[in-house]
Amino acid sequence: MLMPNQDDTSNQISGLLNQQCSLQHFNLEWLEPAAPLQEAIEFYWLITWDLRDKPPYEQANLPHPSQHIVIDTTQTTGVFGINTGVFNYTLQQTGRVFGVKFRPGAFADFFRYNPSQLLNTHESIEPFLKVPEQQLISDLRETNLPKAFAQQMDEHLLKLQQLLTSKARDARALVELIAQSDEINNLTDLSRISGIQPRTIQRLFQSHVGVNPKWVVERYRMLAAVDAINQGQNLSLTDLAHSLGYFDHAHFSKAFKKLTGHTPSHYLPEAEPA
Repeated sequence: MLMPNQDDTSNQISGLLNQQCSLQHFNLEWLEPAAPLQEAIEFYWLITWDLRDKPPYEQANLPHPSQHIVIDTTQTTGVFGINTGVFNYTLQQTGRVFGVKFRPGAFADFFRYNPSQLLNTHESIEPFLKVPEQQLISDLRETNLPKAFAQQMDEHLLKLQQLLTSKARDARALVELIAQSDEINNLTDLSRISGIQPRTIQRLFQSHVGVNPKWVVERYRMLAAVDAINQGQNLSLTDLAHSLGYFDHAHFSKAFKKLTGHTPSHYLPEAEPA
């Protein structure tokens, strides 16, 4: 059995397109779930904004291979599966969104539910949490303490938590292996490095991750690209393309634009004035 990385300190803001501009429009916080939940849940997140007397702002995000429970005071509340494209969200006036980010592979065992059924869609929260959505929305809207709402979510989830199986742990470990390795470009590489047969990996991703291994490899490649672009004003896109395994800058730019709608240079931070 593969062992998940228990000390994962990956950037929680990874995948936020145009990050430099984004964080001027909303506040983003992270909260820890209760200790017994942490094997299955990576973190809680809370977005708040106040754009009164300002124009609406559309935020684009490149989702990770995880499922989320989302309580939204202005738009859609639900249990969200993996979004294979870019996820766009329009912020206007005021609002709050609270999310529960499950670790890859954990959602399937936690709720005994195949995550592939949630691909590019969402379901009502009530069948999962056994709590009316309007109650959760009202509680989030009225609370003055995010930590208190997080503790309330702890209580709901602790009542429902199912133990994770070795399959869930193996699925998480394989996804983390992809995220952390520069040597994995396809299923064959993943099988060779993990020591697990390709068909076993494919079945595991279908039952516990919700997408195929190829998609996860490509997604982490693009997440690495987004993070590098967000961080560097003097970034060489040609060097970045080669570091991510692309033949040249043109192939990388084409793949990036197909996914996000823009070339990588569109998101480069502006240089500081001299």
